[in-house]
Amino acid sequence: MTPMEDYCDGSTQWSYVKSSLVGFVVTVALSAIVHKLLWKGLWIPLRYRRIMAKQGVKGPPFRFLVGQLHEMWKYRDSFPDAVPLDSYADLSPTVTPQYALFFPKFPGEKYFLYWWGKSSRLVVRDPEIAKEVFITNHASMRRILPEDPFLTRLIGKGVLLHTGEKWVIERRTISPFFHHDALKGMVEAMVEGTQTEMHKWEQMVAQGGGSAEIDMEPDVHKISGRILSLTAFSGDYERGVTVYELQKEIASEYYKMIRSIGFWLIPRYRDIPTKKHRYMNKMASKIDALLLELINGRLEAVRNGEANSYGNDLLGRMLKAAGEGWNEEKEEFNLASVLNNCKLFYFAGQDTVANAILYMMLMLALHPTWQDRARQEVMEVVGDEEHVDVGMLSHLKVVEMVAKETLRCFSPAPVMTRSATTDLQLEKLFIPKGLTVEFAITAVHQDKEYWGEDVAEFNPERFANGVSAACSHPQAFAPFGLGPKFCVGNNFAMMEMKIIVSRVLRRFQLLPSPNYQHHPTTLMALIRPKYGMPIILKAL
Repeated sequence: MTPMEDYCDGSTQWSYVKSSLVGFVVTVALSAIVHKLLWKGLWIPLRYRRIMAKQGVKGPPFRFLVGQLHEMWKYRDSFPDAVPLDSYADLSPTVTPQYALFFPKFPGEKYFLYWWGKSSRLVVRDPEIAKEVFITNHASMRRILPEDPFLTRLIGKGVLLHTGEKWVIERRTISPFFHHDALKGMVEAMVEGTQTEMHKWEQMVAQGGGSAEIDMEPDVHKISGRILSLTAFSGDYERGVTVYELQKEIASEYYKMIRSIGFWLIPRYRDIPTKKHRYMNKMASKIDALLLELINGRLEAVRNGEANSYGNDLLGRMLKAAGEGWNEEKEEFNLASVLNNCKLFYFAGQDTVANAILYMMLMLALHPTWQDRARQEVMEVVGDEEHVDVGMLSHLKVVEMVAKETLRCFSPAPVMTRSATTDLQLEKLFIPKGLTVEFAITAVHQDKEYWGEDVAEFNPERFANGVSAACSHPQAFAPFGLGPKFCVGNNFAMMEMKIIVSRVLRRFQLLPSPNYQHHPTTLMALIRPKYGMPIILKAL
């Protein structure tokens, strides 16, 4: 055989070996993907179903990979643009369709098992079990971290998502900003944050001859965003608006994406460089750039001697406590922690309060007797004074009752979820490690067993003597969560609700608009009106 023939023969053999190696690697990779898919998508869910079935826990049929998601979405989409607004005990089918679908199929049951994609979820509407899970055994439960890292990038892997010692450190760092003494100093800023929209509404009402129909949704979000900027980020309002709008746009696109079958069947589907995915990445990078500019601006001002401190707002307090470095995996509170919590508060800190206020205004418009009572109280406590202080707010008992009843009917976060980090034996149930427990807040808030026969009615009087007298179980009211990980900004939110609504009641009568389409929905797991909140304002 000639040297050339030897060379060709060797080349052919080497090509064969290379192709065989490539084929082997591809086969191994595909086998690993299939194994992981079957393990997470089939074996584990069926194991949970067997364990819970032995305890008498019922539920809809298991469906590989997608679970009940498409059934839930189809059911939710079956409702018209305007759903009836005559009962506050309908299990909120356009918000939590899983409760409206499955609780009626298992009458008398306080829990059922269903599947959110590959995730097995035990839905619980028993506040005693919720107490055991979220309070007594909170150390054995962790928040569910999104499998898609893009989602954590969007909302920030801050105090909301961290667990263990990392959560303890972040909570300890952020909590002082929301203590009573700190909140007292925010009242003036909250009042200032309402001024622009209040003047706008007064002008529109005057131009309308004494009344005007106004879509309150964008304006109330502006107020809430301005208040957040003034109290937490020293008035950088325009940046806050841009960040929030980008977050909202990305969240909307993300939730469209998860309704595609490819999201559930194709590993790392969101990493496929489609035009939409590239656009979402670009928007997320803009958010990072805006917040990094804000953070670095504070850091440089102190380093260059242009400022004596980082400031006394939330950002300043975080920067003062932060160590150097941007590694978010480290346990310490560092600059990555600052960035992540800025994202979280820009989104959740604005959305939860603004939407609660919108539904509170709707309830006052629909229930004029309670509107009159609330207005009379505001005039007696605040009068025509522009100045408002914490002492005045503490005397707005009727306004607080209306706020709490609104939160019962339209809880900002309709569900709470935790995953067991170890096998857990409760009084009534055994929870295997890895199973997700979903506390059905909307279902519990609408359960006559805990709230009485008038649970379907809007009745703030139930809170006249506080939450403990309003319901038969202390954990049956959970608009801001339960246990050590309840919402750190709950007192901030209640104060903002009182200030905004009381200032509206001093100037206007709220009337329901015939153009309002009642259709509560969710975005990033937070309740919101799908078609805005038009309300008629009439000058007093």
